[in-house]
Amino acid sequence: MHHCKLNIEVWHLGDENPSAVIRNELENLGVILRNLSDSKLIRPINQRRDADKQFQIKASVIINSRFKEVLYLDSDNIPANDPTFLFDMPVYKSTGALFWPDFWKTHGENKIFDILDIACEDEWEQESGQIVIDKEKSWLPLQLVWYMQKNHDVYFQFLNGDKDTFKYAWKALNAPYHMVEAFVGMAGTMTENRFCDKNHFIPGHPWDLAKHSTLSYANTWIKPEFYISPKGQACMDFTHLQGEPDAITEDFDSVVPNLQTNYFKFGGIGGETRY
Repeated sequence: MHHCKLNIEVWHLGDENPSAVIRNELENLGVILRNLSDSKLIRPINQRRDADKQFQIKASVIINSRFKEVLYLDSDNIPANDPTFLFDMPVYKSTGALFWPDFWKTHGENKIFDILDIACEDEWEQESGQIVIDKEKSWLPLQLVWYMQKNHDVYFQFLNGDKDTFKYAWKALNAPYHMVEAFVGMAGTMTENRFCDKNHFIPGHPWDLAKHSTLSYANTWIKPEFYISPKGQACMDFTHLQGEPDAITEDFDSVVPNLQTNYFKFGGIGGETRY
């Protein structure tokens, strides 16, 4: 059973070296800083993509990591509980890859299915902000993911960033993986009598409510909708335009106890400010 403290690597590109203050804070926590532009790496990345978000780095980070088994987390991903149990899950131990679903589905006419010679199936896309991978079992599909992300100018035209490069690389090579059977939800508050998944928030208590589908993973209809609130806030909410089941709205702190308190206690910042 994994109940020990996980070793942590924080990766950065060559042109975004952390300041001495940040470096000291991370190192005091036992974090090892890694430069993805280091030429000694197996799969270094020396050039940044011409976009705000550098989605193309994930496979390289996982491949270059010192760890045989990796829990990859996006920089804005916050585990609400000790995640070490994930490494003990039978579905992970048998496959070597644990993925999570996203809100959307890839259109059936997307050419990615022809390019990779994979079947188009009625299933959710992948949310790649968190991935658990046994590199020994998953080495070959990881290389295909790396290739697709390296050639992001081609593959990101078909896929929304890196998200499904993982799932589709595994499918293309018939490699086993497990997609977590829990549908994603959203957190936010009520704005002008409608739920608003907040990307902008006031520090202290930004998330009042949590919202998720009643049919969970088996639901094939529910989808999110982006809208602008009367106050000019960018929001997201579930739609109910095609007979989708109702979504459940719950108190955020009861769903994820202490997350908000600890988030700000340990210096959390973020969110958009719109006027």
